[in-house]
Amino acid sequence: MKKLFLLVLLVISVFSFSEQLPATSTVAIVNEEVITLETLNSVADVQKLMVSISQIDQTFFNILSNTEEGIKVILRYKRAILEQLVDKYLIVQFAEKYNARPSDEEVKQLVDEQLSNYLRDQGIDEETFNFYLEYANMGSLEDFKKRMYLNTLVNLSIENLYKAVTKDATITVSEARDYYEKNIDKYATPTQYDLYLLKLSSDSVARDVKNRISGGESFEKVAKELGIDKYFYEGLSEGEELSQKLWMYIKNAPEGAILGPIDDKNGFYLFKILKIIPMRSKPFEEVKHDIIEEMLSSKKSTIWSEFIDKEFKKFKEESDVKIYYEVK
Repeated sequence: MKKLFLLVLLVISVFSFSEQLPATSTVAIVNEEVITLETLNSVADVQKLMVSISQIDQTFFNILSNTEEGIKVILRYKRAILEQLVDKYLIVQFAEKYNARPSDEEVKQLVDEQLSNYLRDQGIDEETFNFYLEYANMGSLEDFKKRMYLNTLVNLSIENLYKAVTKDATITVSEARDYYEKNIDKYATPTQYDLYLLKLSSDSVARDVKNRISGGESFEKVAKELGIDKYFYEGLSEGEELSQKLWMYIKNAPEGAILGPIDDKNGFYLFKILKIIPMRSKPFEEVKHDIIEEMLSSKKSTIWSEFIDKEFKKFKEESDVKIYYEVK
């Protein structure tokens, strides 16, 4: 614990010295909305990052924290996080333009639900979690909630905007049927095989067993004598359970054929093809719902992508963004 405490103090002192700015300093303005250094520090969470690095590679940690080049790497990291933060602010503002920004109450309710579920799964209460956060120098529980709030606000904004943009997308039954007819193989059950299979220890044993079977003895009888429990396979499709070499023989054999011995994977195999169930296309009515859902999802994705590529790109280009956090 003492080592971790000293490590945290070192990280704090390094970055306090390197920035020398009050927490309320403005690091960016996004369409008149201010981002402070405090917000950036909370999102970047450099102290947690550095503690993790120290536990993985102490040499790398020493370079980052004790050299001018290392400090600049971390500051550039924070600059990159700030650019991501600006994009998040733009997303929320963009959603607000289309009346898709969630209310503060909605966001806070979801944050409380997510946190409550997390604490329940971990088997701890808020007081204990707050202690862990403060011990790791990750701020208080309220600080943690603020970080959750921003991410939840962004995610809900995207979700609401997606619903608003794609709400009128539809797929007709006629469109679904046309897709079905053009992709009918996609909605077919593959050819299936019922067969007997025996894996034997040598070619000579396999040939002896094949002669017995060809002479009238059943696979069941021989399998029981040899102590083979699994010898009947039902409804196998190509590629299932057996090697490609064995499937090459099976799929080219007629019903009733006895194949082998086939040398493959530390054994010698005998087969009897009992039944071949041909590929069957599922009726349209059986797959109609799945096709409509698949096509609708694809259509919504296309609408969404085109909307973002055009409208959000335009909004971003027209936005007034000023970044004051520079790394020299």
